[in-house]
Amino acid sequence: MTVKVAAGTGDAGTRLLAGASGVGFILAICGSNAMTPLLPGYMDRHGFGPAAAAVLFATYFVALIVILLISARGPLIRHTRKVLPIAFLTAIVGDLVEIVGAWYPLVLFPGRLMTGASVALSTGAAAAMMVAARGEKGRAFMATGSLIGAGSGLIAAILIAVYLPWQLVTVYAIHAVAMTICLGFLVAGLRAAPDLLAPGRDPVPVGEQEIADVPSAHTGDLDVVVDSSRSRDPGAFLVGALAWAIGALAVGAMPNAILATGISESLLVAQCVGGACLIVSMLANFVGVGLRVITTLPSVGLLLAFGWSIAIAGLAVGRLEVILLGTVIGGIGQAGGYRVALAYITVGLTPIQQGRVAATFSAFAYSGAGVMVVLDGIAGQLAGTIGGAVAIGVVYAVISAIAIALVLRRTRVATPTVTRAADRQTADTTS
Repeated sequence: MTVKVAAGTGDAGTRLLAGASGVGFILAICGSNAMTPLLPGYMDRHGFGPAAAAVLFATYFVALIVILLISARGPLIRHTRKVLPIAFLTAIVGDLVEIVGAWYPLVLFPGRLMTGASVALSTGAAAAMMVAARGEKGRAFMATGSLIGAGSGLIAAILIAVYLPWQLVTVYAIHAVAMTICLGFLVAGLRAAPDLLAPGRDPVPVGEQEIADVPSAHTGDLDVVVDSSRSRDPGAFLVGALAWAIGALAVGAMPNAILATGISESLLVAQCVGGACLIVSMLANFVGVGLRVITTLPSVGLLLAFGWSIAIAGLAVGRLEVILLGTVIGGIGQAGGYRVALAYITVGLTPIQQGRVAATFSAFAYSGAGVMVVLDGIAGQLAGTIGGAVAIGVVYAVISAIAIALVLRRTRVATPTVTRAADRQTADTTS
């Protein structure tokens, strides 16, 4: 069934609050990638090895996962109006702490924890706020916003780190200023829309069961026709983890590997080749990948495994163009993976339910990303850069095969489909 969610009133206060929540969420995701192009600089300045750099990058996931799981099971989502400002403030403090880390390396770890906490707090809270304010469009925004934030944040961080002075300071300073401005708009929106998600209020699905409007990559609508709830589908959760893992490996591990093996000595080139995964993923969403081109989870799993295998092969033979081809293919898979998987498990949920399920899904996805990055760093320390990358590539391919098998097994019981324009008439006549 497909259901509609009663959204906010649509007045200026609600629009301001929705806008500040959405932009703030994207900025929080952007902040998670602020450190990515700086890792080689930290390795040179503070003497970090591959394992230490991987742990620093993945420290972000620790706070992220813990808070997301608390949000999914506890009352945090019901206090969205208080949690969201705290999330933005935590991001600002984290930026300031990471600035100090340019001189004192140990404080980089608590700063990275704060960055993870800010993303975790804003994920569930922003999901609830956006669904309450914008209905189904708000639901679709969360998956798209994550990829936009990851891609645009990486692009901005690379450009700032390469072309502006004081690279270990400037990225964080700019992000802190942007988050501070957004926090101001959020506070104004909360005052202008005092009833939206006030304590005890949770808009519920309304209307008769019906086939939703045709999904559109331009409007951001995500409508899924299902026979039963898939909020506990292990295959969808595992595909989400693989989608985030390939992005984390591409931006957190591949650039360092390119520089360490001497395939390129340019930080800009290394970051762009690895970062192509997130950039392509972001752009792919705007042209409908994940809605029209890739609409099934097995196809996503195949793309992810194929893309990362090509990237590892390119690293092994020392060819940048092959690595780039792999990260591009992986980016297309990531675009479909995260968005389609999230749509499968959240269709028809109320704002509070959306926040909790999205938090659980994100926790699992980020867990996969964090574990894969740390394992890659340890493998690189033990077996060398290329040997470690090949080992993790094999692990990634095996997990992809398991995910596909789980999805196909579940599909035998109930087969959900992302509706297309050509399918709507048929679905309408059979419902």
